[in-house]
Amino acid sequence: MTQTQLGSGLFRLRDISLLENGRREPAPGIVRLLSDRLAAAGTGGADEGALFLELSARQAVDERDYSTACLMAQAAAEAALAEGDSDAWWNLTYLAARCFCTIHAYRDSIRTASGLARHGLASERRDRAAQAETLLATAYQGIGELGAAVDHARRAVDLVQGSEAGVAAFMDTCETLVTALAEAGQVEAAWAYCCTLVLPVLETDLSSQTKGKALWAVGNVAFRRGDKRTGLLHHRAAGNLLRPEFDVELWARFNNATAAVRLAAGIHDDETLACIEHAEAAMSVVGLSGPEELELAHSRGLLLDLNGDHARAVGLLSDVYIRRDELSPQDSAELALHLGLALARAGQADAGSAYLADSERSFRSAGAGDRAAHAAALAQDLASC
Repeated sequence: MTQTQLGSGLFRLRDISLLENGRREPAPGIVRLLSDRLAAAGTGGADEGALFLELSARQAVDERDYSTACLMAQAAAEAALAEGDSDAWWNLTYLAARCFCTIHAYRDSIRTASGLARHGLASERRDRAAQAETLLATAYQGIGELGAAVDHARRAVDLVQGSEAGVAAFMDTCETLVTALAEAGQVEAAWAYCCTLVLPVLETDLSSQTKGKALWAVGNVAFRRGDKRTGLLHHRAAGNLLRPEFDVELWARFNNATAAVRLAAGIHDDETLACIEHAEAAMSVVGLSGPEELELAHSRGLLLDLNGDHARAVGLLSDVYIRRDELSPQDSAELALHLGLALARAGQADAGSAYLADSERSFRSAGAGDRAAHAAALAQDLASC
């Protein structure tokens, strides 16, 4: 086989060359796919239909190789379309869009999910349309367009009600809505949905994972409302359900996020430190990096600052700030706010004011008006000192 034949449909000639020359480390899913192609060439034919590619995509997801999963799922969707299987095309395209979201390729996810939302299959089944809208809400939140995130999340909840989707899918859309509302500063609206939609459904028969994620979302909103007691109550309940033996990646994300909201609420105790350490250990196991790694370093820096080690906090938060473009606009704004405060506590008030001004601008551009006003008030207090 030529390099072009070996990579046909999935890999460029340059990619195959880099693998052959040992200059790129192949993911396990790619090793399997290429070895199957080579073996099939020796027996006179290759089976690269939708099923083969779908299994390769799902294998990559199981191995947390989401970049490979995106490629495989897209190829599988094209193969399914060629075979006339529209249901498989939908499911595989959705899988690709979800994997894009997981690796923070939010604009690719928006492009793919938007195509699903406009497709005739979405108008035929409300549960499918709700899937696409939920994914769009998450992706728009990722790029800091919080108004659009709320709009899509509301649409998802409207669509899923009365559809063929199960309770777990309903909970997923509700969690997405309350998260988007809270991020956009509509905290009381988010809490109202928690009380009327999320918490009542927790009394039904749901899996531990579904209940844990719902309690996590409710706890986040409680913290945003300034209700630390309720936030801690729900996060602790979520922690009892989201166990590493069930899903270590989810456990890593939960501990990472929990540490962040506790610190933002001024809680810097041993339990918060344990969340950071759990997240660090789990992330090293599953290989999470990029934004998750920066968020965890942000939490470490904030913990140092709250515990009085302002100089080290400034150093760590400054290192994260250099890579702020990898974060969502609202997370970048939160980072700038904490760096500004750490600088002020370290005796560098002028430098701190500049970062607080940056925080205000970033929050405002994301549509988080309440948090922008908070950053502006802190800057004004600092200037008056």
